[in-house]
Amino acid sequence: MFEILRNACKDYSLTAGTGQNKLNQMFNKPQILAGVSHEVRTQMNSIVAFSYLMNNARFSDDDRREFSDQIITSCEQLIGLFENFFDTAALESGSIREDLRESDAVKMFESLASQFRVLMRKKGKDNIVLIQEDDLPDKLMVRMNTARIERIINNLFRNALDNTFSGFIKFGCTYRDEIITFYLKDSGQGFTRSSQLLLSDNPEIHYSDSQDTYSAMNLILARNLILALDGSIRVEPSDAGGTSVYITLPVRESSGLKILTGTSTEKKIAI
Repeated sequence: MFEILRNACKDYSLTAGTGQNKLNQMFNKPQILAGVSHEVRTQMNSIVAFSYLMNNARFSDDDRREFSDQIITSCEQLIGLFENFFDTAALESGSIREDLRESDAVKMFESLASQFRVLMRKKGKDNIVLIQEDDLPDKLMVRMNTARIERIINNLFRNALDNTFSGFIKFGCTYRDEIITFYLKDSGQGFTRSSQLLLSDNPEIHYSDSQDTYSAMNLILARNLILALDGSIRVEPSDAGGTSVYITLPVRESSGLKILTGTSTEKKIAI
């Protein structure tokens, strides 16, 4: 299993110079490798099992649609797992590259909120309300590493969703002087685990205590990506007894758009 991953990482051009030694260090972390291996086997077994059940004539069309949804979910989990693994390999080898693109931060925020609502419906999280709030202008053009920032926020949201069984998740964004801050506040029960994995200098120590390999890797990768992007993390208990996670990242405002990117004086809220 991990020979395949090791070879894939080589093809991914992550093994040049001293990067090879750092990459080997990552492969020598037994708790990480064991966790990834277990998660891959779990999702592959799920795909095989539900594929077999779909071909069983005694199940109804509704049952088959549910099996299909489970297969798609397992595939998405596998894709996310490998993406996180390769991003972690890139960070460990020191080969992560700056990839700044001009993007509308407001549209990215709206797009993420829409994705979160779709994910909540797919997971049947009817007992949770997603509250969306920001004080952004109508248009905010900045240069930022959009793909990695979206990965960070997606990972943090999935963690909040996994730890919240009822109540709310609040997703927000603010912008001041080429500093953008995203935050996720929930009414769940994941504060201790989230703070350990996001704030520890050695999150792998707490990784072995986690029962959810996929979620733990999401948090560790989010932490490492935030630091690689020269950002900062703050985790604190929320008023509702849940968890509040704030990530602050530097961005570069596009020249000639200062008038368009001034901060709005009114906070916008959507439920």
